[in-house]
Amino acid sequence: MAQRSNGHGRPQQTQTFRSKLANRPWDEAWRPSPAAGRAQRETDRLLAYWEGRLAELGGELTIAGLDLDQANSRDWSNRFLISVDSFIERSSLLLYGPQFARLLGLPGKPRAELPMMRQIPTRYTDLFMHGCADALREMAPVEFAGAVERADGQIEQYRAVFVPIGVKPNALTWFAFGAFNDRIIEAPTTA
Repeated sequence: MAQRSNGHGRPQQTQTFRSKLANRPWDEAWRPSPAAGRAQRETDRLLAYWEGRLAELGGELTIAGLDLDQANSRDWSNRFLISVDSFIERSSLLLYGPQFARLLGLPGKPRAELPMMRQIPTRYTDLFMHGCADALREMAPVEFAGAVERADGQIEQYRAVFVPIGVKPNALTWFAFGAFNDRIIEAPTTA
């Protein structure tokens, strides 16, 4: 894990997950492209929204300050809200946008009664467990970028951000508010 500044003036944790199916760093093939730019913009837009809400609400942002009534808007397309359990594996997806659902093969409406780990694709379980845990441990936004190998041999490159949000200041109950995007590329051919 490396710290870097994201241009918003604060240090940030960035992690890269590599494929567990092969000993090849797929994420090294990441090249700027319209899809990559869009993925980066989704995480940057969420961070800008979060910072704006913090400034507007005097530095204390709780779940009540998130404009949850906008969950069906374009801004929420790649966003999600997770109720984080003390046992991360039991955390639940409470809200998510339509693009998030499409990318992860989820139904249109969240099934909060099911643990998140039973709903998201296996290739992303580590990402979401680490994202929720790291955001709460750091009490700050954490960003992830990386790649996973799919069963069909293609590579999914992704970006995600997880922001800790409490029910109230100094709460015992926490949520992970975030954004996720990915793109699919062909696996590099070896000669």
